[in-house]
Amino acid sequence: MRDFSYFCTMAGIYIHIPFCNSKCAYCGFYSLPSLKLKNRFLEALKAEIVARKEYLQRGPHCGLDPQSPALKGNHDLPTINTIYFGGGTPSILSIKEIDELLHLINTYYPVAPNAEITLEANPDTLSLDYLQALRKMGVNRLSIGIQSFFDEDLKYLGRKHNATHARQCLDWAKQAGFDNISIDLIYGLPTSDAEQWNHNLDIFFDYDLPHLSAYALTLEPNSILTKQIELGKAQPINEEDALRDYETLCRHAKENDYLHYEISNFCKRGMHSKHNASYWFGTPYIGFGPSAHSYDGTSRQWNVASVSSSFSAEKEELTPEQQYDEYVMLRLRTHWGIDLKWLKREMGERFSTFCEQHAKPLVAQGRLSQTREFLYLTDQQMLFADGVAEELFWE
Repeated sequence: MRDFSYFCTMAGIYIHIPFCNSKCAYCGFYSLPSLKLKNRFLEALKAEIVARKEYLQRGPHCGLDPQSPALKGNHDLPTINTIYFGGGTPSILSIKEIDELLHLINTYYPVAPNAEITLEANPDTLSLDYLQALRKMGVNRLSIGIQSFFDEDLKYLGRKHNATHARQCLDWAKQAGFDNISIDLIYGLPTSDAEQWNHNLDIFFDYDLPHLSAYALTLEPNSILTKQIELGKAQPINEEDALRDYETLCRHAKENDYLHYEISNFCKRGMHSKHNASYWFGTPYIGFGPSAHSYDGTSRQWNVASVSSSFSAEKEELTPEQQYDEYVMLRLRTHWGIDLKWLKREMGERFSTFCEQHAKPLVAQGRLSQTREFLYLTDQQMLFADGVAEELFWE
């Protein structure tokens, strides 16, 4: 998929569910290890879904010129092609609560009949009955936070499930009829060696799942794990171990014919996350809930990270230069790369010329790859995507 305009007639919805059974040691996302405020949150969330129904009608989509052929006839509210429940732990909600939210979205937004509806879930919140009910109500994609199939890793990360339950929930998901399943794995753990990481990957491929998100363990400033390491109560992480595991990951993915389509994401052909890919293509989306972000093509908006009776938002209008920088940053994260032809046609020659001129030394240094129409990063180069993007930024 190289044609950027494909994503410009679509839009996505993200719902942030900020509750968890407990706070994982490494987590840096906004979440609350308590359900005391859940009812208040749900009422505020429903009110926000209704109140912001006009948001995606504003401005040209995807940052394209209003006269772009991709936008012809698409100035009304675009079709919602993806819905994503993230968190936190969305699977902490009851089936009734999720069903009510989906019903409300379908009432106020034009949701495509075949929309990708993803729910993030933790193994300790799942059962066969729960998964069967999710599938029946229309959730068709799961993103399960496995993180590791080994108990010592899970204990280090502060996870509530164990290795046995990790496998059990995958069996249940398949039994419930889910065929679009993604799992998260974390590499670079001090509790894991090369052999154990290989075994984690072998288990994933043995399950024949269509999608894998794999992340290097990073230390968030205010996480429990960061504080534990600083106090000498937890083993420190080693960047060399993370690099070793990343190279193993890329090699195994290639051997098993999985596409490395984004720095941390791998899939069978055609099974990429449509919702996440929309972010990287600059597709408009609206986010509901505390800390959720929205984008209408020309501006960004984000909710304050707080649960209350309403969610206050902050907003930033993007200049053409900022839109160019975001395009560069996001597209370099993916195997699609920067489309020079699109850049010239839709954003103007000054941006395409600037990008090509600044790309030349990076290509010569082997830090960036180029075909006639695209600038992109190989597996090895992707590790340094942020640094490469900075050198292509306008500012």
